[in-house]
Amino acid sequence: MSPIFHLLQVIFLQPLLNLLFLIYGLIPGHDFGVSVIILTLIIRFALWPLTSKQLRSQKKMQSLQPEIAKLKQKANGDKALESQMLMELYKEKEISPFSACLPVLLQFPFLIALYFVFRAATQNTAELSQLLYLPIQHLSAVQSIIQDPASFHPTLFGVISMSNPSIPLAILAGVTQFLQVQMITPKQTDKSDPTAAATRMMNYVFPLITIFIAWKLPAALPLYWLTANLVSILQQKVVMGEEVEEMEEVTVVKKIAEPRKQKTKSSAKRRGGK
Repeated sequence: MSPIFHLLQVIFLQPLLNLLFLIYGLIPGHDFGVSVIILTLIIRFALWPLTSKQLRSQKKMQSLQPEIAKLKQKANGDKALESQMLMELYKEKEISPFSACLPVLLQFPFLIALYFVFRAATQNTAELSQLLYLPIQHLSAVQSIIQDPASFHPTLFGVISMSNPSIPLAILAGVTQFLQVQMITPKQTDKSDPTAAATRMMNYVFPLITIFIAWKLPAALPLYWLTANLVSILQQKVVMGEEVEEMEEVTVVKKIAEPRKQKTKSSAKRRGGK
């Protein structure tokens, strides 16, 4: 085993695998699919602040699109001038164009680790004794798996095998990803815009790629994607709701402040007239 893979195993794979089997050993019924759902919820809520920051950055960038379009017209094809004007706009609005990318990059190690976690949990159960911590191994439900790996049949509600591909879960993962992307994608009024056309196309392509990949993987991974997408949809609604409330509060403050300003101006005029 290479030193890098060993480091990734110690930092990501083993903790996630042990957390998965800790959940499995503690929940009533010891349902492996339910354990995957709970693990996904724990990960997604742990990453909630980062994802919220990503969503807010995306919305700020979207709100700048009309101004960016005007800058491109002013630049008239001069890429150096266009880049300079864009940087000045981002600085003025206090927006980093790369802030939306960082949370996504931080999530990649979890995705890669989870692939190996689910593979080890569903297909390489004979190696669990080498990966699980001793306290986890002593849980009765986990102990029975280690003693007789062939008797372990991971399922969701005793119906869907988590070690074999599941077409329904793959399709649901793709559909929920499509819904998630549609929620955050701004409505384009200019249908002739090539960038908007490319965005619309990718909104359909990525969910199809998800279905294609999940179609051939153990069902535990599309179940993770499905659960993660549902949490993301919820989070997008919450973040958008918070922004609407903030805008309403600002509007109310402005409405309260405007009459006061007018009274101050009128009283100043009367004093000046006197």
